[in-house]
Amino acid sequence: MALSERTGEKILGNKNMKNNKVESEKRLTINQCVIYALPYVSVAFLFTPIHVLQGIYAKYYGITLTAIATIILVTRLFDAVADPLVGYISDRYFKRKGTRKPFVVLGGLLSLVSGYFLYVPHGNVTAVYFAFWLIIFYLGWTLFEIPHLSWASELASKSHEKTRLYSYRTAMGYLGLVLFYAIPLLPFFDTQDITPETLRWCAIVSGLIMLPALYLCVKAVPDGKVPEQILYGLDRQENLKKIAGYFSHNKPLLIHLGYCIFVGLGAGMWFGLIFIYVDVYLGMGDQFAQMFLAAFIIGIAATPGCYKLSGLIGKKNTLALAALLLFFSSVYIGFLNSEEVSFFQLSLLKIINTLGFLCFSIVVPSMLSDITDYSTWKFKTPLTGVYFAFQGFLQKTFLAIGGGLALAIAGWFGFEANAEGQNAEGIYGMYLAIVWIPTLFFSLALVVVLFMPMTSRRHDIVRRRLASRAGLVELTTEARLLKLSASARVESNLNKFKGNHA
Repeated sequence: MALSERTGEKILGNKNMKNNKVESEKRLTINQCVIYALPYVSVAFLFTPIHVLQGIYAKYYGITLTAIATIILVTRLFDAVADPLVGYISDRYFKRKGTRKPFVVLGGLLSLVSGYFLYVPHGNVTAVYFAFWLIIFYLGWTLFEIPHLSWASELASKSHEKTRLYSYRTAMGYLGLVLFYAIPLLPFFDTQDITPETLRWCAIVSGLIMLPALYLCVKAVPDGKVPEQILYGLDRQENLKKIAGYFSHNKPLLIHLGYCIFVGLGAGMWFGLIFIYVDVYLGMGDQFAQMFLAAFIIGIAATPGCYKLSGLIGKKNTLALAALLLFFSSVYIGFLNSEEVSFFQLSLLKIINTLGFLCFSIVVPSMLSDITDYSTWKFKTPLTGVYFAFQGFLQKTFLAIGGGLALAIAGWFGFEANAEGQNAEGIYGMYLAIVWIPTLFFSLALVVVLFMPMTSRRHDIVRRRLASRAGLVELTTEARLLKLSASARVESNLNKFKGNHA
């Protein structure tokens, strides 16, 4: 092939890539936003009972608490390796293929299969059986969660569009929670407690939702836009060691992760004891599912308002509001009269907590998406999957640490979940672990968020600089190729002239 033909094809290919990039930046329709988020209904629905699974395996299958604690530790160690590795691999695949859909599909299907064997045990149920399927389940969750979050970041380029897309995803997640907590309330169950029969129906229903949702998501939603760094050949192919070095030089990311850590610790302690507080201390365990169900329904209804609020006051202030609401949900418990608590008061408690997590769930991934754009500009390489993987790992880890810390503190002061009455020291320990220490962590999160440098205005500046850099390289590249094409034509004419006079 002549040089002029090859250069012409290169120029045409470069223009086609640019057209594809522009096409992918079009605003997504409401239907596309809903369909993108739809698989998360099933994933959230399937993941919700993971927090009660330890009690199910201990109560119904005879696995010791010591063995369960060891298994949970092993899964955390597995996450420490799997999460960043999945983020790194999905980033590399996206750079080569321009899509994350295979990871989303594989993760969804693996979560579905492993969830079935985890929630509907077969054969001899041992600690090894529990550990194996729990690890596979977490692997499926990671394979779905990280690419799905990264996909949204690449579908939307403007800051408020990212928040819009994550608000749909959060709403679908709360819908999954509502579906799960509604199952024990169905009339054909003998009890409203969560039992193995409840989990069996959870596995069945999640499959009925997951398969069509994944199909629609892959077919109807476009791939994310190709970052300018890849599009114009500026991407640095870094290894894991170099990528790790970028974290220490990314101030917005470090502050953002610090906020997530403090919220994770406080939330882990709150959730670690809230069921024991309601069921054992207040004696209102039969109203626990209704309390959560009512709060999650309100959370779904409040999702559009949270999205609009973040546009009015900014993401930074919305994250501050999230920390403040979580702060109040913790302090609120300290002012309840344990002898006269009503269902309305408990529902109000969970509603305040849910609204705080609603703001957190919508804005945190959107803020991280803005930070990944800043990182792409600063380090000249997209690290979307890696950043979402690391954030997800920290959230899971510090939620677990917070939960364990709360149980340890309450137990150390003498609070016993199976006792008929509690002594004053045990009650003090429980309040310390569910009220005052979480309040401290939420206060620290509120302080940290004030130092976040990333705003919508600064994100717009980063986007313009990325576009300017890409445009300059594009013009330089096309000029160079045109020059080569012209030289090739001159050389071709000269060869023809020599041939005619040979």
